[in-house]
Amino acid sequence: MNVAFRMPLEQARLIGSQQTSPTGCTKEEAEQANLAFDASVKQFLRDWIDHGTALSHLPDPESDVDEFIEQGALRCFFKHREDAFQQLLDQEAIARHLLRPITDVFFDSDAYEPLLARYERRIYNLAAHRRHLEVPFRYSPPSRQEADGDTIDYSAMPADQVREDIGMYFGTRRSDETALTIMGGKLRQEAWPYTHLPIHVVTEGYMEESLRAVKMATGHLQEKEDFRLHCFLIHRRHAADDRHLGAALLLMNPKEPNQPHRVIFCDTLNPGGIPPWWHKFKHKLDTVFPQPEGYAPVSDRLEDGGVNLQRLHDGVPVRHQDIDCAFYSFSMVRALIGVAKLAPHVILHGPAEKIVGMMTARMPEYFVLPNQPRDPVLVREENVWLRWNTGREALKNLKRKPAVEVPMPQMVVETTPQAIELPA
Repeated sequence: MNVAFRMPLEQARLIGSQQTSPTGCTKEEAEQANLAFDASVKQFLRDWIDHGTALSHLPDPESDVDEFIEQGALRCFFKHREDAFQQLLDQEAIARHLLRPITDVFFDSDAYEPLLARYERRIYNLAAHRRHLEVPFRYSPPSRQEADGDTIDYSAMPADQVREDIGMYFGTRRSDETALTIMGGKLRQEAWPYTHLPIHVVTEGYMEESLRAVKMATGHLQEKEDFRLHCFLIHRRHAADDRHLGAALLLMNPKEPNQPHRVIFCDTLNPGGIPPWWHKFKHKLDTVFPQPEGYAPVSDRLEDGGVNLQRLHDGVPVRHQDIDCAFYSFSMVRALIGVAKLAPHVILHGPAEKIVGMMTARMPEYFVLPNQPRDPVLVREENVWLRWNTGREALKNLKRKPAVEVPMPQMVVETTPQAIELPA
């Protein structure tokens, strides 16, 4: 796919060669870097074996070390070392390659599939079996992995035996919990400090649980006699069996914890005038905020604050499907935080149409002008850039972690202007 890979904050480059990625990195450059990386990992594993650490794990004391390195050594290293990933990231050459910017990555097809080194792909796949070690979007599902961490090569299999799905491609894999945690941390940073309107961000749980947390937190505010209006912003999946992510804004009066002052639902697509998840959200809203008999349901005051960014999948090849609702909804929440800070009166009193216009004006990665989306090709490229950089952030976090894993404490609901933490 020979197009310009136009990225915000990245200089655009027009590409005309079949052997050049839309990022500007040639296939030859990527292959050389990958070979050097594989050599660095092999040398690391050889040193691990030579130091005697791995001798007891060799399948056969007489087995060939080179063959062991080529096959099961890396898997064995991850199996027997709690700090396996951190040790690899402590090696400068290995860390430099894993943390390389997208401009040093070759994407070899119109699916925007990155050309990864063999041992690099193994590292991502093996690490994904450990909680909190996932590198978002870069690993294959366990069902698509071989024993030593290689991704199953479906090109060598008969076409009738291959079941294509979104887990096969870097550009279509879902945002995992590591990615959502990174996004949640950014939103919490954006929300603090607030100006006149206290802002809370909910980034854990599913949508109904998030709504319950808003209600509970508002009750705590009432107990503290904090009777200011508070703005709650949710960025969550809808349910355990519904992987779509959406966003919502609730304006709450602590004097009435069961009566949201205002509710705006922000979906990522709107193909027929009503967001596909509109009625599901209304049901969740009325479940969490039931009203006495004879009173209008809370969902009657629900307002539409969605955009029409996410592309439908009808007739679209799997490799081209748009599975980027996490990035769209993240961008909406971040923009709404900005609106709440700079123009709280609009959140309090302005019509939903004005809020959406101000929101999209603060989403330059997806909108050229307020309510005017960018070209879908450029939106796709932006999401590829975000996918790669989210993986880089996960790797940076792993590199900063201590070698010994410490159990995470149980999270509790906190009512602060900065954020709300929900039970994991």
